[in-house]
Amino acid sequence: MLVETALTFLVFIAVLVGTLDLAQVLFFHQIFNERVRAGARWAAVHAYDAQRIENVVLYNNPNPPGDPGRTGLFGLKPSEVAVNRYGAGTEFDRIEIVISNHPLSFYSPFLGGSYAHRPLRAVIPVESLGALN
Repeated sequence: MLVETALTFLVFIAVLVGTLDLAQVLFFHQIFNERVRAGARWAAVHAYDAQRIENVVLYNNPNPPGDPGRTGLFGLKPSEVAVNRYGAGTEFDRIEIVISNHPLSFYSPFLGGSYAHRPLRAVIPVESLGALN
């Protein structure tokens, strides 16, 4: 009886930890996807300022916090966010926001180490027409 319980418990713990790892990957994917989209939405209707757009992605606020060494939401770092503008002043004016190389650490001992999340990207047309707010 004790042997069967131990084997069942071992399988249960492995499935539970695997489920937690999968949930963590899905959670970070959704959070970073939302951060990229929020930055793109803000960038589309405001005058282009790469630093302010990056701050929206990192802190959900165009104005940075008082502490310059602070990390963004869920440990996101400024080096992991890229803001680019293509076709400025043309009808094809686009802003691209990319989050890349954010490390994920897993709970599973057999998945030890840290893995980089795949890049998440949003491209949106500029609609501000030179607005200054």
